[in-house]
Amino acid sequence: MIKRIAIALTIVLFGCTMYAQTKPRYKALNFDNPGTRRVLKTEAGSFYYYRSLPEKSMKLNTNGIQKLQLRSFSTEPLRKPELITIVAKTRTTHSLKQIATVKTYSVYEDIIIDLPVDTKSIEVLCYSRAVYMRAFHVIPPKPAKAVKLANLVLKAHGGAVSLLHNGSSSDYYSFLPSQALKFSVNNKHNAVVYVRPRLLDRSTPKLGLYKNGELVETIEFSLKRTNKYRVQGIKNLGVAKKIDLPHNSNNSEYELKALSDHLFIAKPVLIKQK
Repeated sequence: MIKRIAIALTIVLFGCTMYAQTKPRYKALNFDNPGTRRVLKTEAGSFYYYRSLPEKSMKLNTNGIQKLQLRSFSTEPLRKPELITIVAKTRTTHSLKQIATVKTYSVYEDIIIDLPVDTKSIEVLCYSRAVYMRAFHVIPPKPAKAVKLANLVLKAHGGAVSLLHNGSSSDYYSFLPSQALKFSVNNKHNAVVYVRPRLLDRSTPKLGLYKNGELVETIEFSLKRTNKYRVQGIKNLGVAKKIDLPHNSNNSEYELKALSDHLFIAKPVLIKQK
């Protein structure tokens, strides 16, 4: 149960992190020539909103800004409320749609404005004296950081075993004709694999080395046995071979397949980068 709760919390925290990375942020902007102001408190925050001087537009510095959000409310019910934006001498009329009532204020739906490149300033105009406005810079979300792959990732094997030698042990992974050993080597690392067969009779152990799904090499083993190395439950281990994996220029998938009716144990090892 504790493990399930921990996994669930991990998923929730990961989701919250991703949401925070992709959610847009907003920065309140100031008009160059605002008129009177009123404060509005909503879930989006507490900000001063402004109305222009009579029959005047309010100017906004938009240097370096690509997207704006205009928020607005009115102090009294209006029949057809509208805002006008003037961008590069082009007037655009925006109908205001009421979405909420805060105390006695009618709060309108946000207006999103995509600005042409190198727009230095815009003007906002509303003829109704009941409407108050505030502009916000829509800051693009930071792209989620790419998750770096582990340098060596095991993907499939027939079971983990411990190879014992002089009181020490080393983790190996078994594979046989019905279950290949699959792993990836990433981030431009290179690797070798140490492989030992289990000898059954006089037949020659043979395996295939694959890179990204293509056969690279067929490798045969001798029938020489070892008495220095052992694995509990596995008898008649053969002498190991060190297999140099093909060069990895970025991320590569490797696979060892038993081509003879033998069980093998193997250990991929990264080569230290210079």
